[in-house]
Amino acid sequence: MRLIKDDCLNLIPTLKDKSVNMVITSPPYNVDLGNNKYKKDGYNIYQDNKDHKDYINWLKSVFKALYSKMTDDGRVAINIGDGKNGSIPTHSDVINLMTEIGYKPYTTIIWNKSQVGNRTAWGSFKSPSSPSFPTPFEYILVFYKKHRKLQHKGITDIEKQEFIDWSLAIWNFAPETRMKKIGHPAMFPVELPRRLLKLFTYQEDVVFDPFMGAGTVGVACKTLNRKFIGTEIDKTYYNIAKDRIQGNLTDKELKEKYKGW
Repeated sequence: MRLIKDDCLNLIPTLKDKSVNMVITSPPYNVDLGNNKYKKDGYNIYQDNKDHKDYINWLKSVFKALYSKMTDDGRVAINIGDGKNGSIPTHSDVINLMTEIGYKPYTTIIWNKSQVGNRTAWGSFKSPSSPSFPTPFEYILVFYKKHRKLQHKGITDIEKQEFIDWSLAIWNFAPETRMKKIGHPAMFPVELPRRLLKLFTYQEDVVFDPFMGAGTVGVACKTLNRKFIGTEIDKTYYNIAKDRIQGNLTDKELKEKYKGW
């Protein structure tokens, strides 16, 4: 495990060319986290409200820097959601920027989070004037560099029923419910990287998360015997990730230790 507290754009150039087998990440969604009326908890230091064009160009700079660091059979999985109830098609812009760099689309998985309770965003209720369409799902966009089929051998750990269930590109599982306890405002559950790791990598493969956050991908990698590299710019989130991956603290202890986050 290699955890670095730094901007990923500083770390990526130091990686060896063709050394990363897979990237699993969920970049900030650029939905003004913290000021969003549905999500009042923001990041510590990152401002989640870039101009959309600047945001897309920033993401492009990250994945462009990563291209030479990926093995030729390397895969990239990006968990992303659209903004403003689907009216800002962020996932489409991410597909475009990735293909412009040279990555090739592998598949698109729909993560159905089934978050439809206590719905309040109706728009023009009972009228076609301007109805609203909240999205209880997110995208997991998967790309490959040059070879769709893995060119290296390794040990697989996916079970028969897991493969049957997960190879259907609609995944139904709940979102992370412990964000307050753990201390990060935007997390996916371990189930997401667990499925991706088993479906797309072998044991001992190198996995990188440029936006490590609370270290969920690292937790899954440790459990499933993958080599993990993660970067995080925020000191508190970096420390939370380190504690989670090392398995030193319970959720309750994490909440107490980082209660000032």
